[in-house]
Amino acid sequence: MQGNKEARIEDYTDLCCHPAVRPIKWVKDAQGNTWLCDKDVKPSQDLRSQKCWRCDEMAFPAGGR
Repeated sequence: MQGNKEARIEDYTDLCCHPAVRPIKWVKDAQGNTWLCDKDVKPSQDLRSQKCWRCDEMAFPAGGR
């Protein structure tokens, strides 16, 4: 941060050493499974075929559920 108390995206990008990831969103399917998907996903269609990741299949440090 440059002399003010307002945080900016640029401040955190430098800390992470890489640019921000693509926009994603959290989706819950009809069976109650949660998914991480690209922002433009169609929730009514098959999520796996749209390259979404099912949260319970991912290695989240806090459980992911």
